[in-house]
Amino acid sequence: MTVLFLVALGWLGLRTALLLAQTVRHTPEAQLGRAFQQELRDRGLIGGPRGR
Repeated sequence: MTVLFLVALGWLGLRTALLLAQTVRHTPEAQLGRAFQQELRDRGLIGGPRGR
């Protein structure tokens, strides 16, 4: 029973950490940075996105 409780607690902790990591991607600063990069791409000042 204790092992099941620890597994459930670990799963919830990992899920919370992943949700927080995903939320950080959508902060206003990150959105502003992506909009700025898109503007530079639209003007032809930089190449396309890397790693996508």
